[in-house]
Amino acid sequence: MAPHVLPVREAVDAVIFDAGGVLLLPDAELGRSAIAALYSESAPADWHRAHYAALRAVEQMEPVDWSAHRRVFAAEVGVRDEHLDAAAALIEDVMTATWAPVEGAADTMRALSAAGYKLAVVSNAWGTMAQWLEQHGVCSVTDDELPLVGAVIDSHVVGIEKPDPRIFQLALDALGVASERSVYVGDTVRFDVKGALAAGLQPVHVDPYGFCDGPHSHIASLTELTDWLVGD
Repeated sequence: MAPHVLPVREAVDAVIFDAGGVLLLPDAELGRSAIAALYSESAPADWHRAHYAALRAVEQMEPVDWSAHRRVFAAEVGVRDEHLDAAAALIEDVMTATWAPVEGAADTMRALSAAGYKLAVVSNAWGTMAQWLEQHGVCSVTDDELPLVGAVIDSHVVGIEKPDPRIFQLALDALGVASERSVYVGDTVRFDVKGALAAGLQPVHVDPYGFCDGPHSHIASLTELTDWLVGD
């Protein structure tokens, strides 16, 4: 993993999050059940690692081939070559059904909010991201029993996808903050780091397995993010 070069906390007013790979991960239990019919056994940890490994493959694709991404994912969770196409279709179904919360996601959102940071989410998704985040207790735009965020910007809803800088600007406008005083936390270089830079935000790359050696900031977990922005 590249050395951490996190910006000083005094230079940060807002933290904007990607959802998938940062606050949520593909539902490992649902996925394991789905591919069991292919005689493929896997553990939750395999699914977590596969998410980031498959995104690493996406970074090399031009253009992005999401069917190939699903096959890489399937291979990473131990599916045999002859079953990759069938598994890829099942994994697609899992990913569009629902995702599961990352451990500590709600705690991170609550801690950052209590520390005075403005929060939002910007996600390339299926039109259901605000619902999923609320359903899993991660955050909400309206329910004050959950950590509150200023906006959940879902690409399907707004018709703009990362890395287009306009989707980041929607969150900045909702929060009323300057891009240069905002951090964007995402799990890809292609969509998140490059998109955030194009929009003038400070990117922080979630890379728990050390796949990326880029010159931008990296963290391995949300705990590390909280320690950086809130810790003593």
